[in-house]
Amino acid sequence: MTGSTTRRRILQIGGGAVLVAAGGLIWRGYERGVFTEPSGAPFEPWAMWNAPEYKGTAVALVAAGVLAANPHNTQPWIFRVSDSRIDVYADTRRNLGSFDPYLREMHIGLGCAIENMVLAGPANGYAVTAEPAPGSLLDIENREAPVAAATLHLVRAEGEPDALYDAIPKRHTNRGPYEPARGFPALDALLSLRPDADTKLILFPGGDGKAALGDAIVAATAEIVADHEMIEDSHRWFRDGPDELARERSGLALDTAGLPPVILAGAKMLPALPAEQSHAAWLDQTRDTHVPSAALLGLIAVRERYARPQALGAGRLWQRVHLAASAAGLAMHPLNQPVETIDRERQRNGEPASEARLAAITGEPDWQPTFVFRGGYGKREAPASARRGVEDVIRES
Repeated sequence: MTGSTTRRRILQIGGGAVLVAAGGLIWRGYERGVFTEPSGAPFEPWAMWNAPEYKGTAVALVAAGVLAANPHNTQPWIFRVSDSRIDVYADTRRNLGSFDPYLREMHIGLGCAIENMVLAGPANGYAVTAEPAPGSLLDIENREAPVAAATLHLVRAEGEPDALYDAIPKRHTNRGPYEPARGFPALDALLSLRPDADTKLILFPGGDGKAALGDAIVAATAEIVADHEMIEDSHRWFRDGPDELARERSGLALDTAGLPPVILAGAKMLPALPAEQSHAAWLDQTRDTHVPSAALLGLIAVRERYARPQALGAGRLWQRVHLAASAAGLAMHPLNQPVETIDRERQRNGEPASEARLAAITGEPDWQPTFVFRGGYGKREAPASARRGVEDVIRES
């Protein structure tokens, strides 16, 4: 074989290897959802929230409820439905462990679902009254069985839907960068939401308070990332690729992480990062993107952080805040790390440094922060998260 023939053969083999490798990458891309938008059964509930087959029934309220905000997209709810009531249960198995040791955030998520269901009542011919379960979150020890959280009493009645009802399918958590120079023009709309007597909305559109709250968010995130148990409990709700997301229909995925498109595509091609690396990246995002790009930082406070009705009330208020922002074309994103470290310090009988940090910011000794968030105009649209449908969360009465 001559030298030129040999070179041609090597080039042919090399070219074939490149084609095989490229083919493998393309196959990997399709398998990991690089070239397609998230779709299929996990995302169908976003189109079913007011489906004709549910219209005018109590199931329609559940279909709206399953689209509510909730921690880590755990969707910690179970519903028992009849014509006159819906019993809402905390599915305590879907907990976040040391990330939410007292199920406080779980109950905030349940409050969000309750608010969606109350808003869906008039559109389906119901007046809805929510009766929260009494007592303290500190007394809930069960993590294996449903725990009653609230009862929704349904009465047939004509009524006009709340203006926020139509925003239910538009509400998505936006973890990407915002445009702080555009401000937050819906400030008055949020302040007019009139929370109940046990909840308070505190907003920081600028100034020293906003800067201090931003510093507290970053500091708390760093503390969480240094806590191995917390990041492992958080990481078990990450879904690695479309197959896992389709199976679980819950949890966090790369598509909703707020990454730039090029970085998102690359991240999808690679194996999932271990908890330490993924949470270190979360700290970087919090410090470099989430806090500095926010036009608004805010918090929801209650009179007693671990009172069950007040945790549900905080969730109902957060859902209305997020819906009002969505209706105005604005993005929102929970940044609740400063309260998660309050819970963790309490769990470990540690010095209440996080409590003191937030108290110094609010200057409101009679109010206890339970939820922290940011808002602004998002640079990119937020995608929908995977959801379980009504058939997955309704149990027989």
